[in-house]
Amino acid sequence: MSMSSRKGYRSELEAVHEYEKRGWTVYKPQKTSKFGTQDIFGMFDLIALSPDGSEIHFVQVKSNSTHGFLKKLKDWREKHKVKKVEWRLMVRLDARKHETKWRIYR
Repeated sequence: MSMSSRKGYRSELEAVHEYEKRGWTVYKPQKTSKFGTQDIFGMFDLIALSPDGSEIHFVQVKSNSTHGFLKKLKDWREKHKVKKVEWRLMVRLDARKHETKWRIYR
């Protein structure tokens, strides 16, 4: 692990701890390869859910500099205007027993 990737990993863990000490629930993907973690939507290092469930934060952690990430974030937000959230459970059905592939619960 390079010096910069160790620093980035430490910064991500510190961000997780900042959220957790305020009572938030945090999801951070595990390391998936020797090159680092898998970003959520190719953009974010972690997702945090507020204690009362009223807020969700998609978080990218940087150390010292944004290196153009603010523009990338602005462009991403413009492209993905979230108006509402839907919660779904998708169950993959056995094709030998069911006509449809998925059963979706909302």
